[in-house]
Amino acid sequence: MNYFTQAENFANENFSNYDGWSNFTEDYNYADGGSEATALSSLPFVINIANSTTTDVANVVFLNANLAGNATAPAFGNAAAITVTMDGTITYAEFLQNIKSSPFKVGEMYLQSSNSLQPFKTLTIINREANGRKVELPINPRLDPMQNQAGVSIVKVEFTVDAFTSISTLILASATLTVSLYPKEQINVARSLSGQTVSKAYSRPNLSQLQVPNGRNLVG
Repeated sequence: MNYFTQAENFANENFSNYDGWSNFTEDYNYADGGSEATALSSLPFVINIANSTTTDVANVVFLNANLAGNATAPAFGNAAAITVTMDGTITYAEFLQNIKSSPFKVGEMYLQSSNSLQPFKTLTIINREANGRKVELPINPRLDPMQNQAGVSIVKVEFTVDAFTSISTLILASATLTVSLYPKEQINVARSLSGQTVSKAYSRPNLSQLQVPNGRNLVG
C-alpha cells in the first residue's frame, strides 16, 4: 500500500499542473498531464497596506520577514500612518513567520485600489543575502491593454520570496493598496514525510483576457 501511496503522490506532484505558467522554460514540462487535471490553481497571498493620513507615505515596506516579523503590528516597522493586514484566517504576522520556513516564488501580482493611481506606483523588490549582497528590481506596473477598469494592475514578474525579501512602494494619501501574490512554487519540507517533493508547483491563474503566444499555443 505504501508503494501505491507514494506513486500517487509522485504523479500528483509531477503532472498535476501540466498546463503550467506561460513562462516555463521547458516546453515539455507536465506535457503528459492526465485528463483528470488534478492541478491546484495558484491561490494568492492577499496583503492590504493602508494609509490612514491625508499625506502620501513613501518607502512603505512589506514582506521583509526577518525584520517585520519582529516588529509591532499593525505598522510592522513602517510609519504609524500605515496598517498592514492579511485577508483570510491567517494573520499578517503568521504569514511573515511562515515565509521563514516556507519560501515561495511569485509568478504574478495583482494590484488593486479604490484610488486608480495607486496600483501604478513603482514597486521596488529587494532581495538581500546573509553575506550582505543586495539586489533591487524596480517594477513599473502598466495597464493591461485588454483591461476596462480603473484601479487594477496585473504585474507579470517572477521573484523569490524568502525571509530577506522585501517590497517598497509609495502609498498615496488615504489609499489602501491590496497586493495579491500568486505563488508559482512553494517549499514545504514536511511534504517529504509523505514521499512527496518538498517543492510544490501551481498552475497559472487566469487573471487576464490578453492572449500572448508562448511558442506553442495561445495562453491567457
